[in-house]
Amino acid sequence: MGIYFLIISLLSIRLYILQIHPSSKVSGEMNNYQSENLSQMKYRIFDTNGKDMMDYNKKYIVILDTKPFMLNNYEETLEDLMALNFIMKSEDKNFNYSEIMKDDGKIYYTVSEETYNKVNKLKNIKGIYTYTYDEVDTKEAWKTSNFLANINEDTVIENSLEENLYDYLKENSYPQAKFYLDDKATYGDGEVTLEENNNIKLTVNEEWEDKIREILKKESYSFLKNVGVVVSEAETGKIRAMVQKDETQANVNLGIEQLGYEPGSIFKVITETIALDKGLISHDDIFACTGEICQKDGKPYAHGYLSVEDALKISCNDVFAKVGTKVGYEEMMKYLEKMGMFQSVLNIKGENRNEAPGVKPTIENSMNNISIGQTIMVTPVQMAGLYNTVVNDGIYVKPSIVEAIIDNKDNIVKEFSQEQIRVFSQTSAKIAQETMSKVIWEGSGFEAKVEGVNIGGKTGTSTGNGGTNHGWFAGYFEKDGKKYTIVVIAPNIGEKHPDGRELGGGNTGAPIFREIVTELVK
Repeated sequence: MGIYFLIISLLSIRLYILQIHPSSKVSGEMNNYQSENLSQMKYRIFDTNGKDMMDYNKKYIVILDTKPFMLNNYEETLEDLMALNFIMKSEDKNFNYSEIMKDDGKIYYTVSEETYNKVNKLKNIKGIYTYTYDEVDTKEAWKTSNFLANINEDTVIENSLEENLYDYLKENSYPQAKFYLDDKATYGDGEVTLEENNNIKLTVNEEWEDKIREILKKESYSFLKNVGVVVSEAETGKIRAMVQKDETQANVNLGIEQLGYEPGSIFKVITETIALDKGLISHDDIFACTGEICQKDGKPYAHGYLSVEDALKISCNDVFAKVGTKVGYEEMMKYLEKMGMFQSVLNIKGENRNEAPGVKPTIENSMNNISIGQTIMVTPVQMAGLYNTVVNDGIYVKPSIVEAIIDNKDNIVKEFSQEQIRVFSQTSAKIAQETMSKVIWEGSGFEAKVEGVNIGGKTGTSTGNGGTNHGWFAGYFEKDGKKYTIVVIAPNIGEKHPDGRELGGGNTGAPIFREIVTELVK
């Protein structure tokens, strides 16, 4: 107790001296207000429903402005100053307010929420104010919001999506608060000023994305290291969800740090639709599978005579190699390029974050391989564009992820839309949709079944660079009169399912597709 009273006495003497002999230099140079930025970002990112998508680490800041702080009167503020000393020592064991009075300028402390709330209850101290600062949480760097969270003059690349957006964001200012000194040198609570900033509105539905994330985190998919999912509205090309299981890793949906992935058998739907559109086949034309490409248990396996529709149901390689040969290399490339293949779709660019354009196969790769999704490299977003075209009755609309630029009052500054291009006849597209439906209800896509929903799709398995397979499922579903495309990829799935089955798109992508559709149509 003696030591305690000695400390109180010394502090009281110190305050008394300051009170009797205030520095004219201090009082003469004090600013009547201080400005502080309240956020790391100059713009916000909203989903299609207007929900702020950013995840923030909220930082709690306490500032001691030494000039007005030196004017504290021990008779009026000693009790609060002692309380401040006690509270702040939980953050900084060396904190001593009497030493701070010897410093110059502003001293910033990042504190806990509990300390922040306690300091805010001290109303009589001169020269102190507090605010919260929103720091962007980017540990999951490839969430749809986060990869557009750092658009500035230093990061934009020429002819990129980011550069296009920056044109509307470059005049933005940070949100600020101004803290004014009253005639007693006490700071007020702060007046927040929001400039006329522009913000980004995405096409994605964050509620859908969150539902998909919960599905991918299920124990039943724990054996899959990563999974990418793209959900796109077929009629508009708008991406309603773009999610992956591990969003700390490079984005698989955009093929970041990749050339792309072989699509495998999901590409057969495109081969079929092109051939139908050119009038080279009908869905019930018969072809012979001789086992030239098809295998079972590692050995050649002949399926015999199959219609095109039945060949799609069981994913017969021989038949689709013959269908693709009828189309020919030049014609197939024309169709694919008309649907945006072999170039980036969203045009994301940056250091170590370039969207993959895919790889165009050469004629030397042979139509046998190309027709069944081998030797061609694609991204899931590109495949969403191809499937959208089939599902949208033959009209291609380039997939997009930015819906509009809006101001702080939700007024539209710039609305983005995509050109519609007729690629397939309506008839050929509808036939392809019907065969996709039969793949699920009568064929290899049975694990994607959702009762009572108009759906269709195709399984696919392709080989990765390391010799392990990629599991695919691409398909569509209908909700409230609109059709949506879903593309699922599980990269590098290994060889065996936990239940002992050989791994492929049928037991990785297909059940994930089923769970997503089930959840989204509720």
